[in-house]
Amino acid sequence: MILVMGVFEIEVAPLRREVHPELEKGEIIGRPFVRGVIGPNEVVVTYGFVGKVEAAMVAQAFIDEFDPSAIIFTGAAGSLSKILEIGDVVIGDEYFEFDLAKRDGKVELIEASGRLVERLEEHYKEAYVGRIATGDSFIADEETRGKVRRLAQAIAVDMDSAAVAKVAKENGVDFVSVKTIVDDCTVDSFKKNYERLAGRSAAILAGVINHHTL
Repeated sequence: MILVMGVFEIEVAPLRREVHPELEKGEIIGRPFVRGVIGPNEVVVTYGFVGKVEAAMVAQAFIDEFDPSAIIFTGAAGSLSKILEIGDVVIGDEYFEFDLAKRDGKVELIEASGRLVERLEEHYKEAYVGRIATGDSFIADEETRGKVRRLAQAIAVDMDSAAVAKVAKENGVDFVSVKTIVDDCTVDSFKKNYERLAGRSAAILAGVINHHTL
């Protein structure tokens, strides 16, 4: 079973529409979900959280309930790289909490499932593969963007991926995050592009999951 998570409904809507047949609908800790089949895969799709604490809480609750073999986190991210353009899709192969200051100063990188990264890269060759930085703040100016880029050496930034990756790792569940770049870490670009592009990576995932076993 694959657990697919997104922050808001718009970010998972293309996948929810592909669930046929629907086997179960309900809520877990107040978050709606649908369980069913997409192509050859059994899936659970859920959404409804913001930030690392809520993302981790929801991930653990759904792992406890459904015991998935893999978690795919989809939705929106900001660009930290000059090579990325609005609308590009990023597959995270490593995750880093940029706002976690450790006493020993060591950087903890959480790796994605190599199997999932390879499968998704194979079936969506236009994606960029790289590190995603995660923190509980919206990066909205060039100075902060530069600091996070230098610290994390990442190509994209979000508020959730590293938290879910950590929960998945502790539970022995394969994990990968697939995000669409909706802004260049400015409020104006986010407002302009979010609704238009938030579901893009989910639509791409729907096509992959419909035709391939993950």
